[in-house]
Amino acid sequence: MSAESEKRKIGPFQIEDKLGVGGMGIVYRATYIKTGQVVALKALAPELCADPKVAKRFEREMEILKKLKHPNIIKYYGGVSTSAQQFYAMELLSGGGLDVHLRKAGRFTWQQTIDYALQIAKALEYAHNAGIVHRDLKPANLLLAKDGTLKLTDFGIARDSEATQLTQAGKTVGTLAYMAPEQITGKSPITRRTDLYALGCLLFQMMTGRTPFESATQPELLFKHIEEEPPSVREFNPDCPRPLESLIAELMEKDPNDRPFDALSVQVRLEEIIQKVAEQEEQSKTRAADAAGATVADATKALKKKKKKKVEPGEFIPVYERTWFYASCLVALIGVVIWFAWPESLESQHARCQEAMKIQNFDAITDFGDIPEYSDWLNHVDEIDSILKDYPNTPQAVDARRWKDMIEMVREDRLSQNNVKFDRVPKSDAERAYVNARKYEKFGDSYTAIEKYEAMQTLIESTEESRPFLNLARHRAELIRKGADNQADRTAYVEAQLKKADDEFLQGDKVQAREKWQSIVKLYSDSPVFASIVARAKARVIDAEGTLKAEAQP
Repeated sequence: MSAESEKRKIGPFQIEDKLGVGGMGIVYRATYIKTGQVVALKALAPELCADPKVAKRFEREMEILKKLKHPNIIKYYGGVSTSAQQFYAMELLSGGGLDVHLRKAGRFTWQQTIDYALQIAKALEYAHNAGIVHRDLKPANLLLAKDGTLKLTDFGIARDSEATQLTQAGKTVGTLAYMAPEQITGKSPITRRTDLYALGCLLFQMMTGRTPFESATQPELLFKHIEEEPPSVREFNPDCPRPLESLIAELMEKDPNDRPFDALSVQVRLEEIIQKVAEQEEQSKTRAADAAGATVADATKALKKKKKKKVEPGEFIPVYERTWFYASCLVALIGVVIWFAWPESLESQHARCQEAMKIQNFDAITDFGDIPEYSDWLNHVDEIDSILKDYPNTPQAVDARRWKDMIEMVREDRLSQNNVKFDRVPKSDAERAYVNARKYEKFGDSYTAIEKYEAMQTLIESTEESRPFLNLARHRAELIRKGADNQADRTAYVEAQLKKADDEFLQGDKVQAREKWQSIVKLYSDSPVFASIVARAKARVIDAEGTLKAEAQP
């Protein structure tokens, strides 16, 4: 046998071609020479066989797969583990990985997502009942058979609760985009609910075409998993049923205790969602049918109204049924309509709006959430619009434009602050820029706030939609200028805020301290000037006590 043919063999298997490369080994398409059966062969890279920890982990993966015999888990055929080589054979699926299908489709329908979710949950339930936590659930580790059956694979970093734990406490193991907070911090034990968090991230991706958290850097991505609330599925896919959106949000809760109890309870919830949506669709069809029936019935009833009575000669006709009486009433009615429809004078409309829009020094208002007169202003919006439309080139229209700006500024400021409070995505670039500048102002960095407010005037195109935010930016910049000092040295200011948060933490005000550290990370991560301060703030968010203790050491 030639040297070349020897290279193409691993044990009793003839190697056909490479299918993929993982963290610990290479997966080949191979043929079992004795029977001709085609399999997927996973082999540990030769240079890793000498590493006892890696070799032990590979052995453990084989032991785990031996335990797990389930329709939604890859089938294990057997393997070899020696000091010279380690490999095992498993079934070869021709449908490809879920990651490939997701890339092609962009995103899945909610029906397809639930179908896959049920299969994954069944695999997890079986593995968890066997004491196995997968810890690396992701699209690439889910393979499809020809019939659409989804199978879980790659238990390379799975944790067997009955075996000795190879992973050090607190060490991050897994794929970052789907990693639960407890995997990152090591502060909570790894349990079945760790896999449920990854399932939530995976379902989010199936429904939206993107992972819940995205970042250019690994530390930032880890930070988001620990601290940031995931966005709403329906923000990216309005077709997602609300019960499914709620389940996905629960699966991605930061605290494991707030997630569903186990994979079986997830299956129950998914089945309930299918039933609930079907019931809602049936109710919608019933309502539509009822409405159509009612319309036909009404039309039929109208057609059946008795015809006009025939008048016999000499018969007395009441006054109110005589033609001249109807004509007189019609003339009177037209007169009344004309009277009410006749436009009110510009002066009277302007005077009424002017009285309602009176307010002491609007330009000095710092909190638009506290304007008692605002509710009364809203009662005059139509009149203000009428002045602008019917009398555009008058002095009164100038006042009306100012009043409309005041109303829109208050409304958009309140709405944008509510959007921040409930973590909603800004509806426009203008709102996004304004909210961003406000964050710096609230943090106390007035220099940067003014910079960003002023930048809006040149970067944001002035339209009817953006006008309120541009006015708000000018308003707030002017308030800051009239106020106290504007920090010229922003680095020193942010450094001082970090120190202030440290002091608050040490004095027991941990919530306030944490909010300051989080603000530093969110506001200054994009600026290289603040990289060092941001890194220190991130470290405190993840482990405040350990970081402060380490920095205090000489």
